Amino acid sequence: MIGSGGPDNAAASGKVRGSALLPHPDLSLHYLPHAEIVWQSGRIREVRALLGPAPSGSLLWMPGLVDLHVHWPQSHVRGQFSGQLLPWLRESIWPAEAAFAEPQQADTAIASYLLASQRAGTCAGLVFGAPFAAASRRFRALAPPGWLEGPALMEVHALPDLLRPVPETLAELQSEPPGTLVAVSPRFAPNVTAAGLAFCAAVAAARGWPIQSHLAENQDEVQWVRALFGGARDYTDVYDQAGLLGPRTVLAHGIHLSDRELERLAATRTTIAHCPTSNLALGSGTMPIERLRQFGVPWTLATDVGAGPQLSQLDVVRACLAVHPPGAVTAAEALCRATAVPGAWLAQFEDRLTGLGTLAIGAPAHLVGVCNVVAGEAEAAVRELLAALPVDAEQAPLAVMAWGEAIAPANG
Repeated sequence: MIGSGGPDNAAASGKVRGSALLPHPDLSLHYLPHAEIVWQSGRIREVRALLGPAPSGSLLWMPGLVDLHVHWPQSHVRGQFSGQLLPWLRESIWPAEAAFAEPQQADTAIASYLLASQRAGTCAGLVFGAPFAAASRRFRALAPPGWLEGPALMEVHALPDLLRPVPETLAELQSEPPGTLVAVSPRFAPNVTAAGLAFCAAVAAARGWPIQSHLAENQDEVQWVRALFGGARDYTDVYDQAGLLGPRTVLAHGIHLSDRELERLAATRTTIAHCPTSNLALGSGTMPIERLRQFGVPWTLATDVGAGPQLSQLDVVRACLAVHPPGAVTAAEALCRATAVPGAWLAQFEDRLTGLGTLAIGAPAHLVGVCNVVAGEAEAAVRELLAALPVDAEQAPLAVMAWGEAIAPANG
């Protein structure tokens, strides 16, 4: 299902029985050892607990996962390159993305990315595109509802073929039909001038569009930003001065931040996308969960493919528990931050996404079925699920429904 289906599809109706995990944006997670989930016209109609154990051979069901930081132009090379951030970008990633100036290559890569993501259990996301407006239009033509994308905006300090003044790219995107949602996506501060960043903020505010970028992933990056933007107090202040912070903004990583920066992110309700698998791959460090909690900074989990080696958010949940000290984050919370929390963030832009990442009545009927577990409560159920994941967690889903329609799983 690429571009077909969607909400209110009368044919997208059905029901399943098995165990169920029910995450909520408030970070609570309920576990039903035996449940029936019913959907109609692509939306959840009923979830009810049943008596007795789940039938032998039934699956453990959860909502479709939601990824708030991923790069579709890097999906075909995910996990293939390593090294420190800046040489990784210059030597491997930017040359790979340059190919998507050609429309047919972009179409092929977009379709492959969307199908692979859905098969891995991710049914919605906030996506970085290639630095070409034409490729971004193709993404919107091919993607089902719930996928918000924007081209990586780059006007300085990169390969010439990738550079274009931000006002030109955004003018082209604003010419699309009314109601079109585009993610305003300055790649990161070093690729955009101060004027370009301010222009991004102005367009996003005028159109009500989401904003995404990167922040303090790597120490060399932080030093580069300091050299380029001498009038800013720090990296976060570069975005703040431009008007880019706020509840409609997701900034990936947030590893190397001062107390002042965390205070400002919290005050503006800017969300950090925590990408532990990517951070491990590039040796960037670990997002300090305890400090984000201390200052009240919103955060979610994300794959950051292609530095992240897998499109599976379950792999990210597993890595999150592995890289942080015991007790820093529970398995139940980590699953919520890969489903209900990012789902609620995306739903602020479209009413039809209300309930995304949950199994609430009326929510999009996105469901993922994996091997069932034996557990007495939610935390134990998630930990048993993670312990049973294959190394390639993209293979874990045995059944996937997107807007109530079946997606052939990767191992099907």
